[in-house]
Order: sequence, then C-alpha cells, then structure tokens
Amino acid sequence: MRRFLTHGRKSRFTDLPAGVTVFDIERSSRHIYLLQSGRIYLTNSQGVIVDYLAPGHFFGEKCLLGSRYPDQIATSHSPVRVTPFSKSELLDQLQLDRRFALRLLKDLVLRLDRYEQALGDFVLERIEVRLARLLCRLAPAKPGSGWVPLLFSPTNPELARTIGTTRWQISHYMHRFQQLGWLQRRPSLWVQRDSLKEFLESSGKRP
Repeated sequence: MRRFLTHGRKSRFTDLPAGVTVFDIERSSRHIYLLQSGRIYLTNSQGVIVDYLAPGHFFGEKCLLGSRYPDQIATSHSPVRVTPFSKSELLDQLQLDRRFALRLLKDLVLRLDRYEQALGDFVLERIEVRLARLLCRLAPAKPGSGWVPLLFSPTNPELARTIGTTRWQISHYMHRFQQLGWLQRRPSLWVQRDSLKEFLESSGKRP
C-alpha cells in the first residue's frame, strides 16, 4: 500500500520518510515542490524512471497545466524535506524574488535539456554510452578526484528501465565497467567519474 504526502497546517517545510508517494497518476500534484534534502524518483505510468532528483531541484510543475496531465509519480527514495508551493504562492514568490525565479527557470531548462539528450540517446547511442552518461549524471555535482559515490544506487532493473534496454544488457555492461576499474559496489555504487568522462569524450559525446 502506498503512503501519500498529506498537507496539514501551513509550514515552510514538510518532512517525509522514505517510500512516500508525493503524487501519482490518480492523485495528481496540486503543488510545486522544492527539494531541500534527500532524493526523489520521478517515474511514468509504465514504471520507467524518467528522472532522479537531488536537493535544489523542483518537481510537480505539471500542476500548472491543470489535471489533464497526471502522468508522473514522485516517490521519496530517502527521508526528504520539501518546500511546497501552491500556484498562488509560487506566483507571489516569483514576483518578489527574481533570484528564485531564475533558479526555477534554470532547473526546468536543465531538466528539459536532460530529456532532450535522453531522447537522442535512445535513437542514436550505444547502450554503454547511455549507461556511462547516466552514471556520470548520478554522481555528485561537486568535482571530486578518485572514487565518488553516486547520489542514487539504482538496481539493474531500474537502470534498464531508465535507459531503455534489458536487464541482461545492464548486467553485462556493469560487469564490464567493473573490470575496467570504472565502477565498484560497496555495496552502494561508486564510480571513477574521470574515467567515465574520458570514455564519453573519446566517443565524441558530452558527459
């Protein structure tokens, strides 16, 4: 049984445990959320993971389109803290704070860029390139040398659904990346980000 986010009295922050469904197909979002801490999965109605969200990301923006587009599910992957904004609260905040408005626009544009890149990858790129790019994207934003832990540690079936391939293919390339010294399980996933970037650059692709 799914556990859902409920909005009680007005508060700047809402804290949620892991495994809570913030909104889904039948219970569409009425708020836009700013993720303050923790991790969120966005999936579609077929269970495909369409995005992995870390602190600083916004989600739930389709509430601006009304109830005609209830096609995403947002689930907390870990304990999270979010700031919810109703439509009217969001408009007030955008008018009052230009830096906040720019932050929201930049986040949505970056997400659009990721989606466009993913669509191109599905059509044009080899599986190992799609996998390497996803692993790079799940690494921390701040640069780090040597091994870095991924913000998420998706299972092989989750990786397969994210990049559009089979579980067997993911197992094959994850094992290959481990042999090449690019990937470790400790038991969470760690990567040599520089090695993955070099592989992508040598393939003529941006990380």
